[in-house]
Amino acid sequence: APDRGCDVDRKFAGFLWKGNSRDETNIGNPCEPSKPFLCRDSPTCIRLNDVCDGKWDCEGGFDEDPAVCFGASRPHMEAIYEFLQKEHWMIPKLFNGADPEMIAHELTVATGVDELQRTLGLTDENVANLRKAFQGMIDGDERPLLAMGMPERKWPEVKFLLEKLYESGFQV
Repeated sequence: APDRGCDVDRKFAGFLWKGNSRDETNIGNPCEPSKPFLCRDSPTCIRLNDVCDGKWDCEGGFDEDPAVCFGASRPHMEAIYEFLQKEHWMIPKLFNGADPEMIAHELTVATGVDELQRTLGLTDENVANLRKAFQGMIDGDERPLLAMGMPERKWPEVKFLLEKLYESGFQV
């Protein structure tokens, strides 16, 4: 299988990550516990309550960046990763076999399906399947997901994740 690691060199959730998603290293967060969010373009640290509050607290407004705010209102990357490990049937059908760690990261920051297509290299079929999955969630209909290979009795967990993404403003 080709290496589908994701090259990253950016701050996310107050940490600076460098390298490939398969071998990322956390360079660290110098912020004190009461102000754990590290601004991207300056050594400024702010309180989590000041992130996505409509007011720029970081130089350049990083704390109000849509990707940061999307991530703040979505399930944590670790929770999505653990979910994907259990629901591995989703990876080829919805995410073109991409690395689960990269999928989890992108689901915390992507604005919607179109951005996922670009960042994860999704096929048109993957995009159509994702849209069917979200429509199934909206309609309360698990049949489209069962047709994609979702095991019986997994609907509540799958529906929950799709709802959380959709409620956070994820564009279908």
